[in-house]
Amino acid sequence: MSQHDDILVEEQFEQKKISKRTFRRLFAYTLPYKRIVWLNLFLTIGSVISQLLGPKLIQYGIDHFLSGASNLSEARKGILLVSAIYLLNLLVGWFLSVVQVKSAIKVGQGAMNDIRLRVFEHIQKLSLNYFDKTHQGRIISRADSDVDSLDRVMTWGANQLLASLLTLVGVLAVLLRYDWRLCLAVTVILPPLAIGTRLFHIHATAAYRRTRMETSRMIAALAESIAGVKVIQAFAREEENLSRYREINRVVSDRAVHAAKIFHTYMPFLGIMSGLGTVIILSYGSYLVNRHELTVGELAAFILYLGMFFGPIQTMGDLYNSVLSAGASAERIFGLLDTVPQVQNRPTARNISRPRGEVEFTHVFFRYDTTPDDRWILDDICLKAAPGDMIALVGATGSGKTSIINLLARFYEPQSGIIKLDGKDLQQITTHSLHSHIAIVTQENFLFTGTVMENLKFGRPQASDEEVIQAAKTLGTHDVIQRLEEGYATKVRERGANFSAGQRQLITFTRAMVADPAILILDEATSAVDPGTEALLQGALEKLFARRTSFVIAHRLTTVQHANEILVMGRGRILERGTHSELLSRKGYYADLHAVFMQSHD
Repeated sequence: MSQHDDILVEEQFEQKKISKRTFRRLFAYTLPYKRIVWLNLFLTIGSVISQLLGPKLIQYGIDHFLSGASNLSEARKGILLVSAIYLLNLLVGWFLSVVQVKSAIKVGQGAMNDIRLRVFEHIQKLSLNYFDKTHQGRIISRADSDVDSLDRVMTWGANQLLASLLTLVGVLAVLLRYDWRLCLAVTVILPPLAIGTRLFHIHATAAYRRTRMETSRMIAALAESIAGVKVIQAFAREEENLSRYREINRVVSDRAVHAAKIFHTYMPFLGIMSGLGTVIILSYGSYLVNRHELTVGELAAFILYLGMFFGPIQTMGDLYNSVLSAGASAERIFGLLDTVPQVQNRPTARNISRPRGEVEFTHVFFRYDTTPDDRWILDDICLKAAPGDMIALVGATGSGKTSIINLLARFYEPQSGIIKLDGKDLQQITTHSLHSHIAIVTQENFLFTGTVMENLKFGRPQASDEEVIQAAKTLGTHDVIQRLEEGYATKVRERGANFSAGQRQLITFTRAMVADPAILILDEATSAVDPGTEALLQGALEKLFARRTSFVIAHRLTTVQHANEILVMGRGRILERGTHSELLSRKGYYADLHAVFMQSHD
């Protein structure tokens, strides 16, 4: 399935009703803030009461001090008093709203922050097989946009729903108390209001989903172009890519305009319904006033309360859409959190102290989840490395070399067979304890943002600067690092973009040495190092290899000539094994590889 197809499938679930189970799980993230939640709800009730008091005060002022007032001086004093009380009520309502908003933000953002941390924590625990079959963009979306889509519901959902319901109930109760006949007259506008609101939600939801789908396409196209910019420039595809992106951008713009038209058609419709309701009240209300069945103040208050009736309807409609979007996002987030890592600590797993480094594979079979035709990536692998041994893995791409070290580091689990460290099954050792005694240097030479020194201490943060510098001197990388712009304090840009491939490789090599591992794994570790630098490293490597068990994957056969055992891999099997001289004397596959290598370096 293509990335675009994945987006289409995911967008089909962009909005869905939130299940009880999902709601309970979301609600659980607010429990640490339950005192603030209760305070927030109490403040919301107070704010609504304050809001409902406003028209009542106006009605009182009109009926008692304006309509039919006999003493102008007393009327003026009464109006000033009512105005002061009205202003005080506004200030109290404003204060309650400010505190309520602050408490709502504290609860919502606190809960969302907890969700983000939980997602980040879980992502770091997932096994590599999950990342093998899941788009990076989708994983980032779970921790970013999906969490952001919960903002409206987590922050404002409870108090907006409570405020809207209280306002509607309060307004209806007050209106009925004033005159049930006016309430009945206003119901004329309810059927068209209900139909219009329903149509708005149907068309707005569809427009929103289409806009999100096209926006996802645009983001995917942008991410793909950024990731493949070198290839795009190499094949002079800039204009073609711009043309494709321009078309996607045009569609996104059209969808957004369509959604905006729907929204800005509905808002005037609400205004028309509100105006129609006001006309009905004024017409019929004036008739009742003339018959002395309703006071002028009550009519004015009735109109003001009617104006308060439409706001909660719009708020609850918007909140409903937000709940639908949040429901889909929450289910995707919890789907990630419910993903069980393939590699987990057994209940009986224990931490280990520094191992001696004896490694043994016994009849190991392994394949990745995405392996076509059920082919074994590793087929009945048996090997043994004594403490301090250097085991070299050579062979063509796809022969299974990297899979062996992936299993040794327990990034994956074999389908069958046993892998032991110092005689203990790896599954009886906690993964954190195992990884703390293994260092891996790959050809990807990944660096993190920060300083060079911080990167060198990544595997052993407690190491002193002196220990780091000594490790660099032992490896012969100290002079290279010192020549950087600020030496060990040089800032590392994203992914080490400000260093050459060779510099990044030397830094990652030193980082592994600072970690002081019991088992050292080099996966094409010298691929980005020039032959001159590699020659300088050979002496240091021999000393380091002598103190720890090492597994080395290398196409440069000069790197593996001194290995205690060389394993020649082919289609997941060990085709040949032995020392460099033994394999050359057999004139087999390794001898052919060596001959080709020597010929290419003449």
